[in-house]
Amino acid sequence: MKAAMLRAHRLSRWLPPLVLTLTLGGTYLTTLAPGFTWANNGGDGGDLVTAAAVGGIPHPSGYPTYLLLARLFQFLPFGSIPFRTNLFSAVCTFLAAFVIYYLVTGLPYAPLKGNGLAGLVSAYAFGLAPMVWGQAVISEVYGLHALFLALTLYLLPLGVDPPAARRLDWLRGLVFGLGLGNHVTLVFLLPALLMVGVIQKDTVVARKVGHRAGLPSTNRPRMLEWRGWSFYWKPLAARLAGMAIGLLVYLILPLRALSNPPVNWGNPVTLENFLWLVSGQMYAGYAFGVSEAQALARIPVWAGLFSAQFGFLGLLLGLLGLIYCRPLPLRVYLVTGWMALAYTVFSIGYHSYDAEIYLIAVFLALSIWIGLGAAGLMDFLSRRARWPGIVAGILLCAYFLGFAALNLPKVDASQDHAAETYGRAILETAPPQALLFTSEDETTFTLWYFQFVLHERNDLAVVDTRLISFAWYRHMLRTGYPALSVPEHEGVTVAYEFVAANESRPVCESSRSGIPVVNCH
Repeated sequence: MKAAMLRAHRLSRWLPPLVLTLTLGGTYLTTLAPGFTWANNGGDGGDLVTAAAVGGIPHPSGYPTYLLLARLFQFLPFGSIPFRTNLFSAVCTFLAAFVIYYLVTGLPYAPLKGNGLAGLVSAYAFGLAPMVWGQAVISEVYGLHALFLALTLYLLPLGVDPPAARRLDWLRGLVFGLGLGNHVTLVFLLPALLMVGVIQKDTVVARKVGHRAGLPSTNRPRMLEWRGWSFYWKPLAARLAGMAIGLLVYLILPLRALSNPPVNWGNPVTLENFLWLVSGQMYAGYAFGVSEAQALARIPVWAGLFSAQFGFLGLLLGLLGLIYCRPLPLRVYLVTGWMALAYTVFSIGYHSYDAEIYLIAVFLALSIWIGLGAAGLMDFLSRRARWPGIVAGILLCAYFLGFAALNLPKVDASQDHAAETYGRAILETAPPQALLFTSEDETTFTLWYFQFVLHERNDLAVVDTRLISFAWYRHMLRTGYPALSVPEHEGVTVAYEFVAANESRPVCESSRSGIPVVNCH
């Protein structure tokens, strides 16, 4: 009898993660873009793939953590370089879902104890949300961003915080610093990093926990106490130190710039250029740049996006998780609620066509609530017999898998070759030595990929008219196209100056929507 119970316990521990690996991992692999792609608003993919491959620097904020890890995947011995970079996104997003599984099942809530089905529901809710899934199958930074969001939450002491857990404080800071090296909006979780487990309400409980752990009084963290609140300075210092070490990843940007790579946004070899790049100053006007009327108009649209990710049942489960699972520590609700609120406000106020992408962090918080709601529902149904709760958990997993099947055509990039086809068409039609003007990310980055990674048609000089006013871009043109005559004076803003300086070159222009692909005159 005991042996059978032990086998059942082991099965319940490893079966849900195995199912998650086979289903979610298989889904990502079968819908992964086979190469260079624009699918799922992936217009920045060419910039990221090329910068990682040539030791360059992509658009602000430079994404140094992404560059290092993506480059490792680009060394894999199979597939094209874009395919390997797409695979990196898939692996990161899958790992984020895996971390969410263990985060949910590890929360101090009785119905979650050993409840792999609730963790599976939560992981499916996040990993199969169309916007998350769409970013998992292309070359973008948001799969890695989701992983750092999940790791930050997982490492924070959202449940019981025994003193032994404080040994992880340096790791919490390190992961957070590296996460900021991938996407600066992770800074919205900085208050949680600096407060959770650092400021606590009941010092008596903390001291009793330390006593039970066998820690002598001289080794307990020193505290500042004020009206029942305690401030632990040692974990805060450890987290800040770890974060500072993680942020050193940004130093690879000036080191890369010193080698004059062909993709070199900002050319951060000076402190001024470095700060311009990492602060995203180029896009500073986008943050909270929408008008009040635009923001109000976005609110119902954004509300519809939540339903599109999880369906009505998923949203109900999330609401149940917030209302029903009250035995959880308040910090769980405060941290996830803050994350959802901060990223929602930022996304609504961000003045760009793809501002909804910042809702991925909100979807992560919602997926945690959905897992809690699933656990609460299963617990309610299992009060008289165990099997109704298990059936409910299986049906909820089936719901998210079925919901994913409906969304498959929207996110499947496995047959997408539009970007590569377009790039080939430009290379075939452009005359030799052409001065080719572009004005769209998709066109510019596609040609960078073909020229600097595949080394095709290097006789062409691709000039993006939106960037010629920047001194760093003119420096980049001189590096990438040594035969091109680049106007030297400050304040270059119009294309005709390049035309006048390169009279022997045919003058052409191209855009993604242009007909023909290359228009020369």
